[in-house]
Amino acid sequence: MKVLFLTEDLTFYMIPRVYPEPADTLTLSLRNEFTDETITPLVSFEKVSGQLAVKILQQPNVFTTQNKYEVTLKNGSMIIYLGKLLILESGTDVQNYEYNTQSNARFDY
Repeated sequence: MKVLFLTEDLTFYMIPRVYPEPADTLTLSLRNEFTDETITPLVSFEKVSGQLAVKILQQPNVFTTQNKYEVTLKNGSMIIYLGKLLILESGTDVQNYEYNTQSNARFDY
């Protein structure tokens, strides 16, 4: 699972099934697991130390704390990465994070 923070650079790293060429155009699809809404933000990418760094160029308006997304990264029609993404507030302790300790009225435990 990848973690992004709302007020920080929206870059995450992965090891894809197939590395894209520098001239390729990647399509990132993020499906919200709560609302089932899918967004496709514009991204840039580069290979860094054997990993693919994907940067979301503009923060989507629907990004809010504790949203979980299914990530699909495609190069043309070929899926090169599948994963999960969690959006958190900056400063959240990721090592000791407990999902139900964040306050949000839509979640009842």
